[in-house]
Amino acid sequence: MTTLSGVASPFSDILTDENLSVSAVEGCLERIEQRDSAIKAWAHLDPDLALEQAALRDAEPRRSALHGIPFGLKDIIETGDQPTGYGSELWAGWRPERDAEVVRRLRRDGAVVLGKTTTTEFATYRPTDTRNPHGQGHTPGGSSSGSAAAVADGQVPLALGTQTAGSVLRPGSFCGVFTLKPTYGRWPFDGVLPVALTFDTVGAFARHPAWLGAVDESLATDGSETPAVTVLAPMRELRVGVLRPPWADRATPAAAALLEEFVSRLRDVVADVVDVEVPSDLIALDEAHTLLMAAEASAALAGRIHRSHPDRISDQLHRFLQAGRQAPASEIQYARTVLRRTRSFVDRAFDEVDLLVTLAAPGEAPAIADGTGDPVFNKLASVSGCPAVGLPAGRGVHGLPLGIQLVAPAHADQALVRVATCLTDRVGLAWRPGVSEEETNGD
Repeated sequence: MTTLSGVASPFSDILTDENLSVSAVEGCLERIEQRDSAIKAWAHLDPDLALEQAALRDAEPRRSALHGIPFGLKDIIETGDQPTGYGSELWAGWRPERDAEVVRRLRRDGAVVLGKTTTTEFATYRPTDTRNPHGQGHTPGGSSSGSAAAVADGQVPLALGTQTAGSVLRPGSFCGVFTLKPTYGRWPFDGVLPVALTFDTVGAFARHPAWLGAVDESLATDGSETPAVTVLAPMRELRVGVLRPPWADRATPAAAALLEEFVSRLRDVVADVVDVEVPSDLIALDEAHTLLMAAEASAALAGRIHRSHPDRISDQLHRFLQAGRQAPASEIQYARTVLRRTRSFVDRAFDEVDLLVTLAAPGEAPAIADGTGDPVFNKLASVSGCPAVGLPAGRGVHGLPLGIQLVAPAHADQALVRVATCLTDRVGLAWRPGVSEEETNGD
């Protein structure tokens, strides 16, 4: 069985010792052929190109733990050999001149780009046609819709997405896969569509947390320097803070109960678990983040939206960008004050505890007609820039996945992934990734 750092590969069912990469890509393509007419996770696939890349990887010495492993890339991450459409008909078929820096680093380490996964329009709000593999009447989340769904459905072992509000952690929770939103700026953003650069971060989806550490090892360095590292105490010495935010009432009863169950299990394996009250004035964080995201997006996306064709962007995007353009300076100034208060609160919290725990999403994935879900539980990590891992940890009343989020101090990414791996392998979570036969039929 193929292993990664002693952990069984989550894709070991299609890997063989001979022609490992070709075997993996063929397995992915077979699964996609069987399933993607229902799941619709891919914006672009070139099977011949993927197999050609895989054959080259099999013919050379292994470069890293990611050598020969297929990846999906959110379709706002630019690729020189495949189109990048930004989830918009305005850019359908556009071919960038070169790869984004994260893609260059993956290829440097021998990874295979399988294809481009779907994203919402310019990575904002309009839903894609992608379906949640655990219930096809439900959203996979946004804006990294295709990346979450493809990994959850076993169509690819790893995928990259991006997060500006909650677009990695939330779809990971809805689809029941592991996610990493790294420390802000730790992974390069060059060659990725900017939406709001104050928050924009490339993140990863995987079927086992050990893979997330391998991705961070690849993307956190350009080979000329060692990335910054923050060390955490051993598991038995960890002090864990349970976030008690003023937006807690937006969680479903099942999600709230899952958090308490997870916290109860944590008490058996760490040194201390305490409540961390989020100041009541930070209830303004949600609106402050949304306002700044709109203001920055209105500038960042202006050059990519053809103003001569206003009918070719959605009404929802038009209203969002207009709100950003028209935001009074006083409101933007206040929003930035809220961000500073949030970052100060997080800094103070990490003076007292090593990790913070909260929900990765308010509950199960909403129905398709109800949008891509609420990112409120993800905004603290997005605003603070701290690394966060999402863990699939249970199911809700409708049988759909629920997730937990662990947040660590800046540049504790590797230590955070090790904690997540330990909790997954030794403590045991209530539910592991995978789509059952019943779920295959959708709802």
